[in-house]
Amino acid sequence: MRAVVVKPFHFCVSLFSLLAVLSISPLACADYSDHPAAQKLITELVSEHGFTIEQVKSILAEADTEQRILDSMTNAAEKTKTWTAYRRSFLSPIRITQGVKFLAKHQQTFDEVEQQYGVPREIITAILGVETNYGGYTGKASVLDALATLAFEYPRRSRFFTSELAEFIVLCREQQWSAEQRLGSYAGAMGMSQFMPSNYRRLAVDGDGDGLVDLFTPVDAIHSVANYFVHHGWELEGPVTSRAAVSVGFDDSVIGRGLKPNHSVEALGLAGYHPQDKVSPTLKARVIRFNDADGDEFWLGYKNFYVISRYNPRSKYAMAVYQLSLSITAAVSEANRS
Repeated sequence: MRAVVVKPFHFCVSLFSLLAVLSISPLACADYSDHPAAQKLITELVSEHGFTIEQVKSILAEADTEQRILDSMTNAAEKTKTWTAYRRSFLSPIRITQGVKFLAKHQQTFDEVEQQYGVPREIITAILGVETNYGGYTGKASVLDALATLAFEYPRRSRFFTSELAEFIVLCREQQWSAEQRLGSYAGAMGMSQFMPSNYRRLAVDGDGDGLVDLFTPVDAIHSVANYFVHHGWELEGPVTSRAAVSVGFDDSVIGRGLKPNHSVEALGLAGYHPQDKVSPTLKARVIRFNDADGDEFWLGYKNFYVISRYNPRSKYAMAVYQLSLSITAAVSEANRS
């Protein structure tokens, strides 16, 4: 439990003035237990989840404003890196090799999970590889600080992160965690699978049957990723994506925003996009375009590509996961032939 530090207003102003003279960025002086925007959150936790006002306020008082959290949201790799650079960072030889080892180490668990959920082991492994390097790095940010900062200092997504902050406080009670001690990503995701609190509460699975749902352990994380995919509609043996050739004068108005399939393959063919794999002309797809210094790449994303993107709604992310899964599959096949 952190010691409570009294921060009088006049002290904050004096400190701010001093640091401004020294050209140093000050830490924000905030007590989220009394923040105007926190009152709705407090009311919700009291009325819907049985907390007392004092319990919620004591948790919120432990949260600090973290400027680096806000900076990380602005500078996320999906926003700042080209597709070539983004792909290179996740499809490195060492990440592929580690993926092969992870598959071998947890073969029995993957056998059980594939039979139970129908989600390919390579896809699950690639998610864990992209998210945390197979559990090697699950994040060092205070989840409480991250969620409070984004809930109260990041207006563009305040509603989402306020909801996740409420879910986190409930999750801490369910798991008997001290809220201020939990570590995760700069966005508040936790464990090997980097679930947000709402998904941790609803979709995480006790895969090893020990009575605990612990996403910091491989078996529970593997089961939980598979369950997450099934929840979002993973189609057994369905295609994920196809590279597309384009006709001269292709219709770029069909690309649009989002990744949910919205046109049949046949209709996209008439618009100038032709999959390089044999797929049903009635299958729904979404055109995906990557702009890069090497030129444009066009792909068709099917339902399963969209399901991968429920983890992170960026096309770069979903494609990196899928291509990492293919690279791991190829490496396993090569090793078996040797």
